[in-house]
Amino acid sequence: MKKNITQTQRMAGIAIFSALSVVVALVCKVIPPVGGFLSLDAKDSVIAIASFVYGPTSAVAIAFIAAFIEFIAFSTTGWYGFIMNFASSAVFSLCASIIYRKWRTLNGALAGFITAIASTTATMLVLNIFVTPVYMRSVGIPMDSAGVIAMIPKMLLPFNFAKTLLNSAVVLLIYKPIAIALARTGVAKKETRDSLKFTRSSISIAI
Repeated sequence: MKKNITQTQRMAGIAIFSALSVVVALVCKVIPPVGGFLSLDAKDSVIAIASFVYGPTSAVAIAFIAAFIEFIAFSTTGWYGFIMNFASSAVFSLCASIIYRKWRTLNGALAGFITAIASTTATMLVLNIFVTPVYMRSVGIPMDSAGVIAMIPKMLLPFNFAKTLLNSAVVLLIYKPIAIALARTGVAKKETRDSLKFTRSSISIAI
């Protein structure tokens, strides 16, 4: 019985966070894309919060669902956008949550996000080198991998770093109250209330 309740909570959480991720992505469409195809939004922070509450596997599921809904509903970048959106959200939430699950303190969250920022930025730069030329040619703009590499220091690297840093900051600011609210409604376990505590060991290690 306990297993069924946990599974029900997880499914409800996945549905809630998937819907919220899509809403955040849709709202952020009012912001003009950087370079015509790079969208700066806080969707990954929503998925990262879900990864802290429900674990890495659920976060990957939410990342896929959100990216697919965006792809079929309002994306202007087609399969390119789907691949890049899913990869960004999945890598970011996976890296952050895997470390946080082993070290459920403020320091664990910080270590997870530092890893997530570095890993996601590197992954997206590599994907841009291979995927962006294909997308650009599909919209009538000739570009090769060398052209994308030239964009890395001026646009792609700053953009991906800023996006991951923004999402990390959002999670650190709002995760605690959201975890408490989810625990009270029964959608998450009660132990999430004790997450991200400023313990003596956390402060000493952080210093």
